Amino acid sequence: MLYIIEKALNEIEAMPREKREDLAHIETEINEAVEKLRVLKEKLEAAGEKK
Repeated sequence: MLYIIEKALNEIEAMPREKREDLAHIETEINEAVEKLRVLKEKLEAAGEKK
């Protein structure tokens, strides 16, 4: 899932500047979601190591 979101973010970054500015709010939301997924992944990995 993280890969899919990062790929979408890369697609947005590859767009021309004008179009990217129109999607700035989406980029912010994607970045926040990516960070939350990374934190969740780290927590899940840590929980898996404790078992």
